[in-house]
Amino acid sequence: MTWNQTHERYRLLNEAEAELRAGGARRLPWSPAYADAFGTPERLAQALRHRWRIRFQAQLDPALSQEDYEAAFAELLADLAPLMGRIGTHEFREELADASA
Repeated sequence: MTWNQTHERYRLLNEAEAELRAGGARRLPWSPAYADAFGTPERLAQALRHRWRIRFQAQLDPALSQEDYEAAFAELLADLAPLMGRIGTHEFREELADASA
């Protein structure tokens, strides 16, 4: 994958996430540009899941107290779970719990 292709994929991921966050999209956005970059809606959803999982893991500091860790977990879950629900991924809470363990 070239730098230009990578840059375009990140731009499209940002665009898809922004559309989901705006609340206008009740499901995964899709267009010819997404098809060119990701091939299928499933691969776009997979890329978004990966991005959110990494973000989740990066923002949870294992050095936090149990109380602060649980509060951070709840805050991140509240931010990301609705997005995952919009793209048809309802087991996200369990996935994130496993990823943070």
